[in-house]
Amino acid sequence: MKIAIVKLSALGDIVHAMVVLQFIKKYNQAVEVDWVVEEAYLDLLKANPDINNIITVNIKKAKKHKSFYLLYKELKKIRSFGPYDLVIDMQSLIKSAIISRLMPSKLTLGFDSSSSRESLASIFYNKTFKLPYDRNIIERNFKLISFALDLSVNLEELKYKLPFLYYEKKDLNLSLSNFKKI
Repeated sequence: MKIAIVKLSALGDIVHAMVVLQFIKKYNQAVEVDWVVEEAYLDLLKANPDINNIITVNIKKAKKHKSFYLLYKELKKIRSFGPYDLVIDMQSLIKSAIISRLMPSKLTLGFDSSSSRESLASIFYNKTFKLPYDRNIIERNFKLISFALDLSVNLEELKYKLPFLYYEKKDLNLSLSNFKKI
């Protein structure tokens, strides 16, 4: 099975979502996981061994420059991703829902209208999942993935999660010259 997780931006949101990767692989090693993210957050994900491919988009750049051409180019690029058995929008915003829906897949899943910050996002999914928006975000991500992949996981397992933030040794080249003097 080949899936794509769409969690585009916000450093904390991406970190909270990364927790689920180890449980996907723990319960089904055969699942191939691609992650769609804004290019600015690529380094956060690139060393994670549970991700098969990281796909970057530049939707923020297109919005910042108010360029319909750049936006069109990005949306066209998205159509070339996949094909996937399942695309899971873990962000459930309108922009992530549109991206999720544009990706060639058998099924697109996200939170239902009552469970999303932007309820309109739910119209872009073939299948939705209901869990109150005010619940803990890690729990929401965990339950969404469990539902999507029909994993027999227990929320208690989160207490025993393994480290999930990775780095490459070449990225440790830190020196005082990398920091600005205040």
